[in-house]
Amino acid sequence: MKKLVSSLVVLLSLTISGYAWADGSFRCGNALISVGDPSAILLIKCGRPLTIDDTTRVVVDEYGHRQIIRTGEVWTMYMGHDHFIQLVTVERGVITNIVDGPRG
Repeated sequence: MKKLVSSLVVLLSLTISGYAWADGSFRCGNALISVGDPSAILLIKCGRPLTIDDTTRVVVDEYGHRQIIRTGEVWTMYMGHDHFIQLVTVERGVITNIVDGPRG
């Protein structure tokens, strides 16, 4: 019975951690960076990004005038040789998306 309970605890913890990774998270040293974290935490735990690119969208008003609006930034985080580069979308100071890029 004790083995069954410990096996269930291990299985449950692996399942929960799997959902955190699927949600858009990555490890930076011992820190887990996740969607919803402030960008300041990303800077403190991982350092400065390799590049920062603006994200924009085009808005057309009722007169047909086009306006480009800056919606956020994509931070390219270099995680080291043989690790995936992380593409982190930041909007209003909060991480909104994390995507694996190519290996560094």
